[in-house]
Amino acid sequence: MKKNLSFLVVALLLSVQCWSQNRAIDSNLSPSQLQEDFEILVKSLRENHPGLYDFAPKSEFDSLAALYQRAFSDSMKPSAFHVLVRKFVANIGCGHTTARPSQAWYAHVKENPKQIPMHVIVEGDQLYVKKIFSSNVSEWKGYKIISIDGRSSSDILSDFKSITEHDGVGTVMVIRSVERLFQTYYTFLYGSKDTYTVELEKENGESIELVLKGKAALPYQVDWPIDMEVDLGINHVNFGILHEPTEIAVIDMSSFPREDYKKFYRELFKELAVYDSIPLVIDLRGNGGGYFPTGNLLLRYLMDEEFTMDFQKPRHFTKRNKHLSMDFASKMTRFMFTTIPDRNKQDPDRNYQIKYKPIKKNHFDGDIYVLTDGLTFSTGSFVASKLKERRGAIVIGEETGGGAVGFNAVLSWSLTLPNSGVRMNLPLYHVDVLPEQKDDGRGVMPNISVESDIEQRVFDVDVVLQKVLEIIQIESFKDI
Repeated sequence: MKKNLSFLVVALLLSVQCWSQNRAIDSNLSPSQLQEDFEILVKSLRENHPGLYDFAPKSEFDSLAALYQRAFSDSMKPSAFHVLVRKFVANIGCGHTTARPSQAWYAHVKENPKQIPMHVIVEGDQLYVKKIFSSNVSEWKGYKIISIDGRSSSDILSDFKSITEHDGVGTVMVIRSVERLFQTYYTFLYGSKDTYTVELEKENGESIELVLKGKAALPYQVDWPIDMEVDLGINHVNFGILHEPTEIAVIDMSSFPREDYKKFYRELFKELAVYDSIPLVIDLRGNGGGYFPTGNLLLRYLMDEEFTMDFQKPRHFTKRNKHLSMDFASKMTRFMFTTIPDRNKQDPDRNYQIKYKPIKKNHFDGDIYVLTDGLTFSTGSFVASKLKERRGAIVIGEETGGGAVGFNAVLSWSLTLPNSGVRMNLPLYHVDVLPEQKDDGRGVMPNISVESDIEQRVFDVDVVLQKVLEIIQIESFKDI
């Protein structure tokens, strides 16, 4: 958290004047309504969050909360209040504690799709064009963005970072989230418009001004090499065998959803068993997590020995709060957890442990390489951490966004603030990925760090996969 909290709140109040001037999509909230919503938020965090003070002492959280509470002396729109809530919770250091605008806000944006038509790349404190959605899509690729609507590139980036949730003290997740959610974050902070004025800098230093028409946001995608794909009939995952320049198997998993993956994993590892000692690359870049049983089932085909999933929550019962809710499936899962014996009744937290045994049939025993980036999060980082520390897998790429030693997750409360409609996710449990290690707030660190330059990222040159192929070729020559 910032040491100079008073300066932070002054800056927040000044910036809110800009946000509050956006075209109204809902009515202003009075100071008393804002204070009520914020009090409910803070009370809910204090009573329910499993790791509220993991990366800053309680005194700092209390001081920051008090300063924010006093800041609500003027009316503002719910959209502006949402931005302040995001800034506040970003200080917790928990990527699963998130804020979203009201349903009315999303309905308005959907009915009026006028978001900035651009994807960006972050390099240092500058933004560069990855893609502009116009008739000449490739024309401006790689150009430096000087300003958008009069706001400098560095100021925009600073604003974006301030509203981005993250685990612990790592920064890579923040940068990659800004890139992936640029269109959404821009709308959060500055609203949507019919047109956007963008000033770019060419390679020769000459500047050029573009006027871009607002349109619906498009997903930030990276293409999969289709020529190596094996269709096993499941969403969110690609699998293939790359034969040149060296033979490897690649599993690309964008998430771990609730779908039934048992049949898919059986078919996948049956396919892998045909090949003798083929190296396996598991691409978890961009994998934001999902359903933990799906991730743990994958690990059962890869881990050599029994492994555990350890998690905990404050022992006290959640106090009654009419603003908190949970879906039926999560309620049933939470109830099932109560049947798990407490591992340590002397601990002030209630401790849980689920044990998993390796699956013997078509178990994979070869070398494993895991690709990660700042968006590898939650179950994605759990799988990466277990494979690195317990299986000897080589991790290549960037530090993960999710914590290597622990993070807050598994199930979440949904909190809806009554006046603003701002919606929050509050995690119930803290996951101890590596219970024997002290948590320093960092993600899974790669054994081999790989960075891409601007040109490589603009044109989607996969230098991480290239590095894997290089390493595997070197290892194969050693065996000759």
